[in-house]
Amino acid sequence: MTNDWRLMGQQTWLAGRDLQWHQWSPYRPGWDHDHCAFCHVEIAATADHPAFTAGYVTADDRYTWICPPCYDDFHEQFQWHVLPTSTDS
Repeated sequence: MTNDWRLMGQQTWLAGRDLQWHQWSPYRPGWDHDHCAFCHVEIAATADHPAFTAGYVTADDRYTWICPPCYDDFHEQFQWHVLPTSTDS
């Protein structure tokens, strides 16, 4: 998938990262959505706003979101590790 339009150098900071499946929550107060690091689709808390209300997020900082279709397309290439979802928010 090296010619995929969604690949824009993410391997330098996302390869091998630990991810978790989570319902979207704001990284900081005032944020109402995030974007997938690959296709830029919106991920947010309410179904009337985004394409997704949950996705895979970087486990260590919960900052970078990946939508389910992009996870499916790139999980082998990026060798992500999906950790169990924690109960804290």
